Amino acid sequence: MQAKPHSLRWRLSWLFAALTMLGFGALSGAIYAASASHLARKAEAELGRKVALVSGLVQEAASTGDEAAMRHKLAEFFAAHDDMRVTLFGADGAVAFQSSGDPRRAPHLAARFDAPAGALGGRVASGSIQMDRTQDEELLSGLAWLLVAATFVGSLSVCASAFWLTRRTMLPLFDLARQTRELGAERLSGARLSMERSVEELMPWVDEFNALLSRLDGAYRQLEAFNADVAHELRTPLTTLMGQTEVALRRPRSPEALRSVLESNLEELQRLSGIVNDMLFLARADGGEIARASPPASLREQAITAVEFHEAALAEAGLEARVDGDALASFDAGLVRRALSNLLGNAIRHSDEGSTIALRVDAGAGCPRVSVSNPGAPIPPDALRRMFDRFYRGEEPRSGGCGRHGLGLAIVAAIAGMHGGRAFATSAGGVTTVGFTIGAAARKHDADSRRTARRDLGEPTGEGEARRAALAEFEGGQPGVAGVAN
Repeated sequence: MQAKPHSLRWRLSWLFAALTMLGFGALSGAIYAASASHLARKAEAELGRKVALVSGLVQEAASTGDEAAMRHKLAEFFAAHDDMRVTLFGADGAVAFQSSGDPRRAPHLAARFDAPAGALGGRVASGSIQMDRTQDEELLSGLAWLLVAATFVGSLSVCASAFWLTRRTMLPLFDLARQTRELGAERLSGARLSMERSVEELMPWVDEFNALLSRLDGAYRQLEAFNADVAHELRTPLTTLMGQTEVALRRPRSPEALRSVLESNLEELQRLSGIVNDMLFLARADGGEIARASPPASLREQAITAVEFHEAALAEAGLEARVDGDALASFDAGLVRRALSNLLGNAIRHSDEGSTIALRVDAGAGCPRVSVSNPGAPIPPDALRRMFDRFYRGEEPRSGGCGRHGLGLAIVAAIAGMHGGRAFATSAGGVTTVGFTIGAAARKHDADSRRTARRDLGEPTGEGEARRAALAEFEGGQPGVAGVAN
């Protein structure tokens, strides 16, 4: 069960409130402690002054012997201080004098002092003063309640302010969410997120999301074009099959005529099978399949094998081919032969008659590079950028494009990607070069995956290998070499 999403606004608001309460609480505690300490020091200082005053009066009375005057002064003085009471004790501990006031029932502060020896004939030997601190306690109690109330009110105020500020700050996010909800497949073209006022923290996210929209728009357009191209490519052979079959069924035909129709239909079915197999292979490559690894081998040998496979086509077009350079790499031999065969077949169809096609293998800086160059008409930059798109043909080649469905170079790019490399194409000075690189060694696949991938390419998988070899020999080809470019 998916957890309920939490609200950033409430979380931030309560977080600010908690931090504010902690801060206000610490400040209020410090204020209360400082006030209590100040009042305590003030009370002690006041009590000390009163002790000094009473001690002075007792000493004065002891020197003059006028005890009545001392009692009168003490009674008169402490009558105006009902928060204090002075008590004098005789040598036997009996109370010799006590002022008015009764601080014993309230919080109080007390201090004792000793009278001079033999003062007033021993009638006064010591004394004590008690100070009532009820007012201080009431003041501290009121201050405590005030500080607590201020802490809670301040925290709630900060919480409300934080909620409002957070909501206001998150308005750009709400607007981005609204814009995102309004996006649809039909509005991807040109639809991008924007903000009235740029927010520095959100701009990287917005830029990355807009870049993602651009990629999705391109992929969606490519998918639409791909669907249209697939429908067109499949419609032509299907229409041909149905037309020929309908014509053959309109009236009785001789066995030779029916055989001719079936042979023609077989050609169209083979073309359909080629399209389906190529699309299946491209789908596997798009799914992230990686070419299996092999011990380092010579790429030159694969290029020579591809040239030998196309000897008849080269001779028919009046062309020659040569292989230059060599490099060792880990690759899937079947896939590399397929890519080289596609590149060479493409070069044969677009080369000037009597020219030489050059297959070059370079070791590179840890990234082997295989390319096929042919003299011919220059290719416009727009066509170069689309050369590896599926079902893209460009201009019809001189030697005829019949039977080609525009997936050959797309398969080259897919094979390069399966080997951790990339496909490239250049056209300058009357020479067009198309090739691919091989990156890190492909990882191994299990036996079933290898058999499936090789079956998609039309290579022997052990099952029916003898039959495939026989067909290749009958057609003048070589066993183990994948089909030509599409």
